[in-house]
Amino acid sequence: MHSLFPLLLFGAPAFAADVTRRQATGITVNLAQQYQTMDGFGTSEAFQRAVTIQRLSETEQRKALDLLFSMDKGAGLSILRNGIGSSPDMRDDHMVSIQPANPGGPKAAPKYVWDGSDNGQLWVSKEAAHTYGVKTFYANAWSAPGYMKTNGNDANGGSLCGVSGATCSSGDWKQAYADYLVQYIRYYAAENVSITHLGFLNEPDLT
Repeated sequence: MHSLFPLLLFGAPAFAADVTRRQATGITVNLAQQYQTMDGFGTSEAFQRAVTIQRLSETEQRKALDLLFSMDKGAGLSILRNGIGSSPDMRDDHMVSIQPANPGGPKAAPKYVWDGSDNGQLWVSKEAAHTYGVKTFYANAWSAPGYMKTNGNDANGGSLCGVSGATCSSGDWKQAYADYLVQYIRYYAAENVSITHLGFLNEPDLT
């Protein structure tokens, strides 16, 4: 969509002529030919977008949820992608972690904290599951918490301590991070929402 705006503003005659030529071309659809199988279409309300919806009035909340998930009133989306928080707080649009502070090392007993909200995402997830029948929930971690990483930060690159080429004085955090992700799924299961897909990182080649 964005690439069309310059054409519309600065090259309308050529753009219109091109549209006319393409409209004259016939399109044949072979319904017997199968290509990629689509599991569905979805949305994400990570980075506190769920909190934004929660702050609306009840009427506007329902309108927003209907637009996302209703088959009659909206897009009928069937996949919800939640962000697994990795930050120590909710400053700016950060997603707070279920273990915001270092428990004392990778071998220490975990100190998980469940606030019953998960950055507003649990509420949206319950609505999606129980009101609209959404069955596919993808929990995706953008990063491990900073104390588990080589750079001490859940942003700006870095690697999980213990993976190939990433050693840290604090030790090997691979198993602790795996346990952390499993605990996130357990919290949702206890709230009667089944996480069906899990991602342990996002855009690993970005930085």
